[in-house]
Amino acid sequence: MRSATTAVISSADTAVRGADWGPSARFIGLAIASIAPALFWCLVVQLIAYWSGISLSPMAVGALFVTIAAFLFAICAPLMLRSSSAKDHAPRTAAPDLSSRPVSR
Repeated sequence: MRSATTAVISSADTAVRGADWGPSARFIGLAIASIAPALFWCLVVQLIAYWSGISLSPMAVGALFVTIAAFLFAICAPLMLRSSSAKDHAPRTAAPDLSSRPVSR
């Protein structure tokens, strides 16, 4: 069971790493990864403030959005936009089959 699972995970990982994503696709992914969570959390804060009876100004919500988006951009950019090293594209060796047992006579 383990060897079949490892082979599937290994081939999926190789396929994702083998895809040649251009810089524009990586930047679009980075924008989505930083803007979508910032929008979500701004909506959550706005709903909590509304339910609590507090009125937040649009400036405060905008500042929260920019802060969250900038933080996520700073964290995600080095991870998503890094250039792939040769080690990532090197073929991987198959994992040893742990279910095989030595033959005894």
